[in-house]
Amino acid sequence: MGLFSRKEVPQPSERPEFIEVGQIVNTHGVRGEVKVQPWDVTADMLCGFKTFYMDGVPFRPTGKRVQGDMVLMKLPEIDDMDEAARLKTKVLSIRRSDVRLKRGEHFDAELIGMNVYEDFIHRYVGVVEEVLTYPAHKLYKVRGPEKTYLIPAVENIFVKEIDENKREIYVHMIEGLEMDDAN
Repeated sequence: MGLFSRKEVPQPSERPEFIEVGQIVNTHGVRGEVKVQPWDVTADMLCGFKTFYMDGVPFRPTGKRVQGDMVLMKLPEIDDMDEAARLKTKVLSIRRSDVRLKRGEHFDAELIGMNVYEDFIHRYVGVVEEVLTYPAHKLYKVRGPEKTYLIPAVENIFVKEIDENKREIYVHMIEGLEMDDAN
């Protein structure tokens, strides 16, 4: 594959229609409230969403509030602790088109499936397979044709640009980002 060739580059996956934003982890009280652990969003941001989807069915919570890093949510027609307990482990999603993020902000799920290129020489690196979250920053696990890389998601140092329309990420590569391919 030549320096500017795109022959062997796979088509990026489509932008997801739904984004998973949390999971019901427990009940709260006796009146049917549930405790939701946010995924890829803050608790405050989760409270800002109006419509959620559970098992593909839309619903609008009748109440939401932040408690620590969790969200306490009152769901329609769930009026006691036993009904709420049956919802444990259910995942909550939002429709991506219902959310406007600031320029340069992305949900992790949107990045999965994007093609990654080395910024300066436009060399194909691979496809984002997973976004790993660590205390210091996130890492993009990128599977290439020959190697797998862990690229720190640090803007202006490793991540130079994310083109949502082309579904491409441009990165600065340095030695040592390769993983042991036994994984």
